[in-house]
Amino acid sequence: MSSWSSDLFDYTGGRFLFNEELRRAERRLEFDVDALAAAICRSLSRPVTDLASITKLAEGGFNRVLQASFTDGHTVLARLPFRITAPAHYAVASEAATLGFLRNHGLPVPKVLGYSSVAANPVGTEYLLLGKVEGRPLSEGWFTMDTKARVKIMRQIVEIEKQFLNLQLPACGSLYYRKDLTGSEYTIPIPGIPQAADQIVVGPTAQYEWWYRERATLDVDRGPWTSFLACFEAPAKREIEFCKHYGKPHLHVERYLREVHGFQEMSPAAHAQLLSNYSTLAPRLDISPTHRFSRPVLRHPDFSPSNILVSASNEIVGIIDWQHAVVLPLSLCAGIPKHFQNWGDTMSEKLAKPETKLPDNFQSLELEEQQAVSETMRKRIVHFYYAALTMRQMPDHFDALRDKNAMLRAKLFDRAGAPWEGDSLSLRYAIIQAQSNWPMLLGDEDQSTRDPTACPVKYSENEIQRCVHEYDQEGEKMQELEEMREFLNIDALGWVPDDEQLEKSKALMQTIKSGMLEHSSTEAEKIAVRDHFPFDDHDDDV
Repeated sequence: MSSWSSDLFDYTGGRFLFNEELRRAERRLEFDVDALAAAICRSLSRPVTDLASITKLAEGGFNRVLQASFTDGHTVLARLPFRITAPAHYAVASEAATLGFLRNHGLPVPKVLGYSSVAANPVGTEYLLLGKVEGRPLSEGWFTMDTKARVKIMRQIVEIEKQFLNLQLPACGSLYYRKDLTGSEYTIPIPGIPQAADQIVVGPTAQYEWWYRERATLDVDRGPWTSFLACFEAPAKREIEFCKHYGKPHLHVERYLREVHGFQEMSPAAHAQLLSNYSTLAPRLDISPTHRFSRPVLRHPDFSPSNILVSASNEIVGIIDWQHAVVLPLSLCAGIPKHFQNWGDTMSEKLAKPETKLPDNFQSLELEEQQAVSETMRKRIVHFYYAALTMRQMPDHFDALRDKNAMLRAKLFDRAGAPWEGDSLSLRYAIIQAQSNWPMLLGDEDQSTRDPTACPVKYSENEIQRCVHEYDQEGEKMQELEEMREFLNIDALGWVPDDEQLEKSKALMQTIKSGMLEHSSTEAEKIAVRDHFPFDDHDDDV
């Protein structure tokens, strides 16, 4: 087989409302298809003559998935990372080991048939070969299934998550086969696994943020970390080094928020000072190695309906896409997965058992009202069952996600570790929250175990008020931005599924822009629309 369609190389998974040329270029990937075919057949010990076709199955934000079909109907998947995927070597090597580790413990994940974590191979790119899990993405029926089916799914989700949260791990970082790391790289063996080249170890983090752009060149501690404090301090140390070596004045990365800050460039030195403040707080926020919230646990990096495969009878048959998975202390990764949470809703906040039947007058409501009622009920049911089942089956996880100061530690950790691109307000606000909740005792922690002295970082009342005001302004603007994206039917990158939707979105975008210009009453509002409109083509590095 030597004739292949060029669409194996080009991105055909949708269109982009803005910066399309750049997005498509990032996702173009050339490789030797004949060499890939040979690698696939070699992984199964089958001749290449048995291979009938290689076709594109899916394209996501970081990878292209190809399906190899054999003459007898057998199929294999090949996952190839785009050039924008970072860190390509660690991402592929870590996912291969993570899948192997989970599968050895009985988790429903794809079988790894072969992989190469380096691009210097006959295929010309890194790749991961996987056995195909026969099932459909939960996302295909998630919003239309009945309550009984949805509750059945939630029970399985919590049971499966319990299995991988209960895995005993010696440190924080990412999982690898020892053979895929150099001899000089620090690793920690997982107890109970024999010493061998294919031994699974905890090594440096494969999390995307640690390798984003110039961060890949920094000489910093990427793990593994054997204590809560070492893990908690590490992201701030990385970003301080980034600001020192590569930081430059930067407008807020989110164009729609620039007006809040007067279109002023943000200072990397000011952000480094905030990170220094975080580092000052860190030792006072340490969690004892014997505390249940400091235990290293592995969670799925994106536990969403699109990464959960189910059978026709709604049995979960596969959990896919473990790229960038990382082991963290429980208190830094606890929480209801994004797609199953409903924080902000009064009923969900109280964990009140929701109504599972539609109201009697449902059929008399307008279509939009019916959709709103159904969606509210769905969100409440999913949130409640995840929390209630977690409380019963994983009490440590439930206690962590309900502990205000454990979650504030996680928020600080997340904000300090976010790659700096002009946003310092998020970290400042989290530090101010820490000051307000000082000494940030955990729910079951004895007061006498904490230093009674005042918070070592102190903001004045005026500084607090200004920060809170700006944070609230940003929140309102982000709500507006989300509503516009929903109206345009796009995601944060401007992605749409096809040409037809692109034309619709373009027309709607022009309507929005014209309306905003027409109703601009100040020069700042005009500048925001004219020079910083979020849906125009723009330079990502400004």
